[in-house]
Amino acid sequence: MREITEEIRQEIQDMIFDYYAEECEVERESITMDTNPQKDLDSDSLMFVELIEMAAEKYELDIKLQSIGKYLLKASLDTMMDVVDVFCKIYQYGDDIVNL
Repeated sequence: MREITEEIRQEIQDMIFDYYAEECEVERESITMDTNPQKDLDSDSLMFVELIEMAAEKYELDIKLQSIGKYLLKASLDTMMDVVDVFCKIYQYGDDIVNL
């Protein structure tokens, strides 16, 4: 299990916010932790998968999409805070996220 420091958490949040701003063609400053990715940014699940692949490459994570999918059956992604939290858990637990 990897440790989540405040620096890593901020790095993950910046990566996510930058990605959604670029892909959804919105100003980064308009995205907050309360922003709903689907309703407010018109994002889709493919964007989430691309973001997972980016994070996996950046942080050298070995994680299966099936593990994340199983975890997401019991978690919601209603706000950017939820997205950041999930990515922190992916970073921290990898495939073991399914056991949370």
